[in-house]
Amino acid sequence: MKHHTIRLKTAALACGLSSIAFAGEPPVEPAPADSGSVLQDFDFCSWWSGKPGTVKIPDNPIVQSLVFEGRYHWQAAYVDGEGVNGQDFSEDYTDVRRFRLGGKIGFLNYFTYKGIVNLVEDQRFNGGDLEYDYIDFDESYFTFDALKAFSVPNLDVLTLNVGRIKWHGGLEARTSSNALLTVERSAISNKLYQSARPTGVFVNAVKGPVNAVLGIYSSDEGTDEFGVDSGNVEGWGGWNDSLMYNAELIYTATDDLRFGWEFLYNNADERLANEDSLLDYRWASTLSAEYTIGNGGVNVEGFYGDNGGSEMQGNAARRGNFWGFVATPYYWIVPAKLQAVVQYAYAGAEEDQGIRMNSRYVRATNYGGGGNPNIVNGGRGDSLHTVYAGLNYLICGDNLKFQAGAEYAHLSTPGVGNGQVDALTWLFGFRSFF
Repeated sequence: MKHHTIRLKTAALACGLSSIAFAGEPPVEPAPADSGSVLQDFDFCSWWSGKPGTVKIPDNPIVQSLVFEGRYHWQAAYVDGEGVNGQDFSEDYTDVRRFRLGGKIGFLNYFTYKGIVNLVEDQRFNGGDLEYDYIDFDESYFTFDALKAFSVPNLDVLTLNVGRIKWHGGLEARTSSNALLTVERSAISNKLYQSARPTGVFVNAVKGPVNAVLGIYSSDEGTDEFGVDSGNVEGWGGWNDSLMYNAELIYTATDDLRFGWEFLYNNADERLANEDSLLDYRWASTLSAEYTIGNGGVNVEGFYGDNGGSEMQGNAARRGNFWGFVATPYYWIVPAKLQAVVQYAYAGAEEDQGIRMNSRYVRATNYGGGGNPNIVNGGRGDSLHTVYAGLNYLICGDNLKFQAGAEYAHLSTPGVGNGQVDALTWLFGFRSFF
């Protein structure tokens, strides 16, 4: 596929969705009329989204509540592009993206434990296999309600949390995969997030419109019995290596406007033989805003960070600063049912390989179908532009929905082939959780 073909497809896609702009929270649908019949009165969506199986026993001195959770996400994609040497490529993919089960238990009046396990690993998109089995813990942490225990004045929430948690890195990373507006997060968001699940301690405090989080975490990935790095640990990690830190501040200015700031710091040196690092950058910061108006709204976010020097990156082309910007307008075509979304994302770096495309799906050309592993330069470059447009059809809100969209990507790869990669990816996703 040549450049003009991709651009014509992209232009047609953009024109067809040119009316898509802003959206807020889905308007509340009217309650069903009272029919007088048990079966007719049953509302599946209310049951499905209302945490079925939840048990609350507030008067019990030992266990006060049990909440069961689960999610199943499936998606498919078709990629059509032109690589760094002018070679056309195309590929189709299917993914069991997520399958998780777990729950939350409230006990001893002041404590909560949340444990969620991953039950599928689908690596077919990069040449691996599909495996349904216990994989690892997604999250596993205890929460102590300090506000309730000590009656702390002048605060609305004060909790101390210990365990394996989901790492953040901006608005998209803070947002649950159940509620993402797009089928996949933007590449710059995933660069900060990296799906990391560090073990650590963090404090969460809320006072009126202000929510603050401060945490310290281990970068220990864990090793096997022979001392070999075994990757992200299944459960809680140790404290054998350097530390990671995060600070977050969320300010809700009005019901329609919210601002966010995050700062992430990684003290680990990736290249030291005796040091683990869950992240491949030194530090990063984000600023975000969420604004809704009527049936419309927009999320915007800026990024800036440092990949680190020689202690982090063996390849000098992957060092130095990086930055990015994401804007995601959306609009409710049919309130609470049909939502249109557009996203523009940009990532840039001062070095030739300072940023990278998402592993799904253009970058996966490295692995599948016996393709040329260098056709997209491993998804690395110094500038990445993506434009996404799609529709979300909500059957039971975010708890049960379908997503469809298309994303055009242009990656600049200085000094490699003709210096660029162009690709158009068609995406379809099914999302379900309770």
